[in-house]
Amino acid sequence: MKYKVFDEKTDVLSHEFTYNKIETDFLKNHMKKNKSISIDDIRRIALWKLDRVLEISEETLQNLKRIAVHKDITIDAQIVLGTIQLLTSSKGVGFPMASAILKFLRPDIFPIIDIRAYRAIYGKKITYSQYSIDKYVEYTKKLQKISADLGIELNEIDEQLYCFDKKYNGKI
Repeated sequence: MKYKVFDEKTDVLSHEFTYNKIETDFLKNHMKKNKSISIDDIRRIALWKLDRVLEISEETLQNLKRIAVHKDITIDAQIVLGTIQLLTSSKGVGFPMASAILKFLRPDIFPIIDIRAYRAIYGKKITYSQYSIDKYVEYTKKLQKISADLGIELNEIDEQLYCFDKKYNGKI
């Protein structure tokens, strides 16, 4: 394939740069005002570059707060199912990211679903288009059973399965 090379004598640079517009504008203004840089600034820039800017609604945040403090919440609770739906329809959030948010919020209830841990349990890869609330609920219940059967905290099961798959199943 032959590529066009920019020629400053004949080509004009007048394009509108719209990549992650809101975050781009924020970062430009924020970094211009701050003469020092923090690790949080670096992380935010990295997320901008990866096009992983997240937009979470206030309703979703309120639901997450309720889930965080509700002592007897389960994976089947309506607020959980509704919140997963809200999360996964938010910009930049798919099932793996949603499950990571939930895990750090309530590690006693929610595991992270990812390709490696899923493959270690079911013996096959899961593709992005195969993720669903039903699949996540089924996976969570399976990991909760393994946790109870082995006497290992749920918050360690997904991590252990990830390591197991990496060791025994190689590349994704």
